[in-house]
Amino acid sequence: MAVIGFSIGLYLTVFRMIGGVIMIGIGTVLMVPTLQSHLASAASPFGNWTEQRYGDFDAGGLKGQFLVGLLLDSVWSPCVGPTLGAASLLAASGKNLGQVAATMLIFGLGANLPLLLLGFLSRDTLLRSRSWLLGAGQGGKVFLGGLLIVVGLLIVSRLDKKAEAVIVSHSPSWLTALTTRF
Repeated sequence: MAVIGFSIGLYLTVFRMIGGVIMIGIGTVLMVPTLQSHLASAASPFGNWTEQRYGDFDAGGLKGQFLVGLLLDSVWSPCVGPTLGAASLLAASGKNLGQVAATMLIFGLGANLPLLLLGFLSRDTLLRSRSWLLGAGQGGKVFLGGLLIVVGLLIVSRLDKKAEAVIVSHSPSWLTALTTRF
C-alpha cells in the first residue's frame, strides 16, 4: 500500500486523515443508539444472507469446535500477527531467547486469561449477571465511542503528534525504553 499509494500521490497524511474521519464516524455510531439501529438495519441483509447460508452449522462435536476455532482464528490473526512476527524475528536472530520466551509467555497468558475466565464461569453465573453485563457493555460502548472521537479529532487536527510529544516527555524513562525497544 505504501509503494502504490505513494506512486499515485496518496501520502501518509491522506491516510491519517481518512483514518481520523473513520474513527470519528465509528465513535459517533457507538455513542448514538439511533445510529446503531440504522447501521444494524443496513447490515441486516448481509446478516440474513449469512444466516441462510451457514445458519444450520452445528457447533457441537470436534468438527464444530474446530470450525468455530478456525473462524475465531481468522478474525484474531491480524491482531496477533505483529506480536508473533516480532517474536519470531527476535528468536531467529538467536539472541535474547529468554526475553523472546518471556514475551511470548506473557502474551499467551494475556490472550488466554479472558477465555479461561469465561470458561470457568458457569452458565448460571453469566445469566444472573446478564443485566449488569449489558449495562457495563452499554457504558463501555459510550466510553469507547468518546475515546475514538477524541483520538480522531486529534488526528484530523494534527494535534495528536503534539499530544504524543507531551506524553512521552512526561512518561518515565523505563516506559519509553520498553515501548521503543523493538
